[in-house]
This record gives sequence, C-alpha cells and structure tokens, in this order.
Amino acid sequence: MPKTCCVPFCTSNNKKNPGLRFSMFPTMNRDQPRRDLWLQTIRGVSEKQKRWNPENKFLYVCGLHFITGFHVNDKDHPDYVPSIFPSQAHMEGANIRKRESFVTPTSTKRICLTPSFSNEPIPQAEVQPTTSQASQDPTFDFSIIREDAPIDENIAVAIEVASLREERDAALRERDEARRQLDVAELKWSKERLFARAVQDSRVCKDLTGLKWPTFDCLHKFLTQFTNSKMTSQQLTTEDQLFLCLLKFRQNTPFVLLGQMMDLHPDTLSRCFHDWLDLLFAKITFLIHWPDRDCILQTIPPLMKDTFPRLTSIIDCFEIQMEYPKPLKARKWTTVKYFISCSPAGSITFLSKGWNGRTSDVEIVRESGFISSVYHHPGDQILAGRNFTLKDDFASLGASLEIPDFTRGGKQLPEKEDEESRVKSNVRMHIERVVGLLKRRFHILDGPLQVSFIKSQGDEMEDEDVATIDKIVHVCAALVNMSESVVFKN
Repeated sequence: MPKTCCVPFCTSNNKKNPGLRFSMFPTMNRDQPRRDLWLQTIRGVSEKQKRWNPENKFLYVCGLHFITGFHVNDKDHPDYVPSIFPSQAHMEGANIRKRESFVTPTSTKRICLTPSFSNEPIPQAEVQPTTSQASQDPTFDFSIIREDAPIDENIAVAIEVASLREERDAALRERDEARRQLDVAELKWSKERLFARAVQDSRVCKDLTGLKWPTFDCLHKFLTQFTNSKMTSQQLTTEDQLFLCLLKFRQNTPFVLLGQMMDLHPDTLSRCFHDWLDLLFAKITFLIHWPDRDCILQTIPPLMKDTFPRLTSIIDCFEIQMEYPKPLKARKWTTVKYFISCSPAGSITFLSKGWNGRTSDVEIVRESGFISSVYHHPGDQILAGRNFTLKDDFASLGASLEIPDFTRGGKQLPEKEDEESRVKSNVRMHIERVVGLLKRRFHILDGPLQVSFIKSQGDEMEDEDVATIDKIVHVCAALVNMSESVVFKN
C-alpha cells in the first residue's frame, strides 16, 4: 500500500522517495494526547486546515518534517512531534514554477544567485550555495546562510538537518566503538584474572588450585619436561593449561562456564583437561607410595607412639557420588567406593581402584592386595573401624589389626575396654581428617560425577585399564601429599 505524507502542500510518497521514512499518525484510541499535538502543529501550516481532523487510520508524516528524519517517542525530544513545515506561499510558488518549467523553461523565475551587471564585487556572505554544493563540501560554514529569502531558508533548514544527522551518526559510531573497546577490555580483564600469571599470590593460588604458588610453579617446571607437541601447540600456555586442570579439580567449574570466561570453546578446554590429567597421573602418582618401615616408625607422632609404638597405617573407605540413569529409582545416588590408607604422619600411602558402592569394605581390602607381606611385617599395628573384621587375615602375616571393641550383645563395655576403644577411635580419627581434606580441597570429588568418568568411550577404544575417575582420585591424593600434613605441622 503506498504511503503519502498528509501534511498540507507536501507531495512526498514512498514511490517517489524510496529512501524516505514515514511515521504513522497517532491514533485516537492509543495515544490521543500525542495525536492532539500533531494535529495542532499540522493545522498551523495552512489557514484552510484549522479544523482538520482526519478519521482515516492510515495516515503518515514523512521524515522531511522531523529533524532526525523520523519520530522519537521521548516527550522531551524535538522529534516527538513534527516541527519542520515549509510556508504555504513557498510551496504554492514552487508548484507554479514546476508547472511552468514544463511549458516555457526559459521563463522560469528563480532567485538569482549570480552577481549583477556591475563592477562592484559581491561580498562572499551574499553568495548562496545550492543544496548539492553544500552537501559535497564537508567544510561548508553554515553560519553564512541567509534567512531572509524563503527558498534560502528552506535550503538552510535542509543543510542543518543533514549536519545534525551527520553529527548523530558520528556520535553513534563513537558510542559503538567505545562499547567495543569496553567489551574487549572486560574480556581481557576476565581472561587475565583466570590465567596463572594473575594468581602468583600464594593465598589466591591456593584458593583457586589447592596449591601455593611456589608448589604450583615447581610442579609446572617438573611437568614441562614431559609435554608433547600437542600440548605446546594449544591456544593456552602450558602454565595456563596446568592451572586450568587444577582449577577444575579444585572448583569443579563446568567447561561451558570456563569457556565463556576464557573465550575458548568448551571442547577445547575438555581436551586440555584430559591431556593434563593423563600427564599428572603418569608423573606424580608415585607420591602415593608405601614408605620404608623404619621411616614410618621414626615419624610416628609422640601422642600415638605412647599407645601404638609399632603403628604403620590407618585404614578406611570413602565413597564418591556418581550420576545414575533415571529409571533407577530405588536409590538416590550410585557411588564409587575407594579403600585408603595413611601413615601415622598423615600422608596417603595406599589407594585402591574404584569399586561399586555396594561392595563391602572387607572384600575391597582383600581384593586390593593390601594384605600382603610387601606392606606388613610381624609386629606391625594397623588401626581400622569396626567394619573391618580382618584380624585373622592380618594375623597370618604376623601383624595386628586394632579395632574398637564390640559390646558383644551387652549393654555396655567394661571400663578398661571402653577406655581402650576410646583411645583407638581418637587415633583412627586422623584417617577421616585425611579423607575430609581430600574432598574439601578438591571439590570435583564432591560429585555427582559423570557416568562417562567410570569407563569412558576413549578408555575402551584405547584399551586402558584405568578409568577416568581413578585417575582423578589418584591425582588428587598425590596433590594432597604435596601439601602439609593434617596430623601435625612443623
């Protein structure tokens, strides 16, 4: 449907002026106050339009009657109502000249913009440029425009409108450029705040990765000896890749969120994490080892040595929650269980692979290979909870399994046995502190972990015997051994 300007003496339409924008006239039902303002301004254009009140809903006002070329909904803006209207005499004269130009072109009367036939020079301010000349000259001085002639007044208004539009466009471009620079600065700040070089403070580094900065730096220098070309060709440096891996252990932040903050694709971060997980599992899990028997006996804390002079290990089991299929509604969570042992000094000395959460603690200890002469000698003492009914198994090696006494159906233990059980429980508490430190320092062990971590497709394709979850748990245990002991501090 064609759009024609409803302002008197204006002949603009969307066919003749395809680049011109048209604003719809406010309706009575939706915006009566604004409609009254528009009617008041348009009625003042012509004496014949004093009582003009159109009933047609499809009325338009072209952009020539607005300073910016289109209406603005802000009441304080000049373009809230149309404000540019040519005079009636000028428009009628223009129509007459237009008709005469088709009949007798030589008789067209125009305002002379050339000097008269006299020898006096014409002042520069009296020469009026045309619209095309003004638009082609960007250095044109708008202050020399005269306003005494109707045509010149129209030219001046048009030039002023064009100038205002140029200023508006320039301001919009400056605003967009400032926003772009601000976004780049914010992105750069957020990325730098997450990179390793921005957390060289020991406290901040420990809060984000679980390791103090000197320990992190030493670990990075050790691991860079074994990095391959695939790791060094990543978008991140090897220092930042290790930082990302430890950040995942410590905070368990989703890769999608890390990708948004670091401006990297989540799949890239996931591959980087698994590459460094494999490297950490291969190079630092040697820290989980069974120390020499004499070294264990020499480092027993004095409080334990008085009661258990030949104590070599404290054992327990802990579980990690995993995701479960929705059809399985019998249990809220499925779990993976691990058997762990620590020395009297608090370092982790043995850690089994993952087992199903329903497996009993006794079966895990027997199948893990912990009951062996490699670890135990005659006279050794091992502390455990009441659920480890393995006294006969350790007795075959000459070792003694110390567990709290049972009531054996009675109401209460004898006073002597009750005191001994209390002492054993106080010492056995240290293995619970080690497990608590392991989960508290690395929140990835809080769960629930993805089912793919138990046995991923990549592990099956590569015929690996170690599941991803086992790699994560063993690496976290090795990192705990790199920090201070929870039993005592030097």
